[in-house]
Amino acid sequence: MRTRMLTRRLLHAVMVLLLSAVPFTEPLADTHDTFHYDASNVDTAAHWAARSTLANAVMFSGLGEPLRLSMSAMDDLLKHAGYITRPPMPNMALVGTVYAGGSPRYPQRPDFAKPATLAWDAASFDSTLDPAAQAWTLVKITSPNFHLLFHDRKEDRRAALVMLPQAKAQADTLWKRLRNQDGLFAARAPDGTYAAPEPVDQAAVLWGASNLILAAASEADDYWHTAYRDLINPDDYRALASSALAALQKLLPQDAQARAIAIAALGRYALAANTPDTRRQALALARDHANALRASTPEALEAVALAIYGLIEASRLAGDQVYSDAAHRLFRNRLVPLWSEQHGVFLESARAGTATYTPERTAAVVAALNAIRWYGAEGAASQAAAIYPRFFETVLIRGRLLQSSPAPLVPAVYQEKEPAAHFAHPALPAPAEAGVSPVFASGITVDDGSWTVTDPMFRTGPALFLSNMLVKRHEGEADAFLPEQRLHDLR
Repeated sequence: MRTRMLTRRLLHAVMVLLLSAVPFTEPLADTHDTFHYDASNVDTAAHWAARSTLANAVMFSGLGEPLRLSMSAMDDLLKHAGYITRPPMPNMALVGTVYAGGSPRYPQRPDFAKPATLAWDAASFDSTLDPAAQAWTLVKITSPNFHLLFHDRKEDRRAALVMLPQAKAQADTLWKRLRNQDGLFAARAPDGTYAAPEPVDQAAVLWGASNLILAAASEADDYWHTAYRDLINPDDYRALASSALAALQKLLPQDAQARAIAIAALGRYALAANTPDTRRQALALARDHANALRASTPEALEAVALAIYGLIEASRLAGDQVYSDAAHRLFRNRLVPLWSEQHGVFLESARAGTATYTPERTAAVVAALNAIRWYGAEGAASQAAAIYPRFFETVLIRGRLLQSSPAPLVPAVYQEKEPAAHFAHPALPAPAEAGVSPVFASGITVDDGSWTVTDPMFRTGPALFLSNMLVKRHEGEADAFLPEQRLHDLR
């Protein structure tokens, strides 16, 4: 099994090298430097970068197993979107189960008016079934505020509601195909063999399953929650959530990243729990991970950043200031000293002149900055709020972690309310010009101020993890953070 997995990774590495032959190092033109993100518009840009990545992964690319919808099922979705008669349906490459990754380069010239032209080269797909890919896609699809923002039009609501059967397909894949003989969630190669399970994947599955239950059990009367409540039975997914909880207890997180995700997932499981005992169990486990984080001394940039995020969420979940204080110490003493005003990013050490950013590392920093700027003490919050737009623009735009512009996906009606640059930075090339889909690359590097795309491949799990952390608040809440009113009721 290990030989087969290593062979697949070797072939994937060769493809990365071939695609990386012409790295992006060109500096931005002067005309593009006239616009910069700030606190007033960076969250809109983050939302559309995330939305573009999700849409391409599950609706346009074909990166997975085709999703077949009956006309009756589609009519149910259309009703909830506000349609009375059935509209013409676009020819999109809808998928349910998603694959581990592939090349986002277009094999033909893309035309966003013709979704069939947006499919990626199927020969590049890594058809491994990865629990992280299913889980983080499921999390994004079942995150309410993401679907209640910029979904004023019936067309947008239709697209959001088509994701209900996609969420069911991902949950079914996790339950039926990605649990190994020990009950742990693990990647599965096309020949059926399992890879070694990862602790952070167990937490991600728990988050996704809990999100699905919360969406289907909510009493909210908006179009999105109403559709979930009418079309999905939350009890159908309690076994998946319980299995993920058991897996998380069996394969205990040991590092800061996995512990932080576990805290966020356990908080959601506690909100979704249908008995007092399971709720108390989840809260006790979350506190255990928070205590371990508070006692730890993380070294790597992403470990420091996710520890900050996890501790802030633990403080909000438990109502205990001790965790927030620990998060602020990490922010002040460990994260801020790595900030380089010259480079516009956090470096790997205070003296380093280089840094590598992957979707995972970027997501960690985004989570930390959002946690502090929205839930931190006043001085720290102001500092994080000042850093975030610069960091976002440097990594996603100048570094080209976002490989092309999501502007073709933004309806004109939204651009009438906000300037076009708020949705997509003018420095980003159009997808047709770049020849690559508006999704996240897997690696970029800065060396003495010059950025290079070192890994242009799309890897679904890491990319959707970043998408879940790139959030815009709606009515004071953001999907990456536990809802305040529900936490108040829980406490």
